[in-house]
Amino acid sequence: MIKVFCPAGHCPPARSRPRAPNLPPGAGAGGLTFLPRERHEALEAVRQAQDTDEWKDRYAIRAGVEGTVSQAVRVTGLRRTRYRNLPTTRLGHVFAATAINIIRIDRWLTGTPLGGTHTSRREALMSAA
Repeated sequence: MIKVFCPAGHCPPARSRPRAPNLPPGAGAGGLTFLPRERHEALEAVRQAQDTDEWKDRYAIRAGVEGTVSQAVRVTGLRRTRYRNLPTTRLGHVFAATAINIIRIDRWLTGTPLGGTHTSRREALMSAA
């Protein structure tokens, strides 16, 4: 990997982001990173594959799973367990999964949407104006 930095004073700092704290001493506003040819070609091949319908169909499954994990973390706090031993932790996970299923069944029966993409406060203000 080759990293190239602009000397201080040659490149104006980017206004959209603060100065990166991990730049080497004497480096300017930013720089470029060049990957070895093999890694660059592999990265470009993956990026091109992401534009295919087959890849998007496979990723849609993952997006559904990620949504379930996100809901489990938000609703039941599954990031940290309340218990010290494995059987009790497993039981807690079973209860959390049951709670998520009950929430989803309730929302399906009442016609309440599960929720959409998170909207930031700034986006909400801009759409309200």
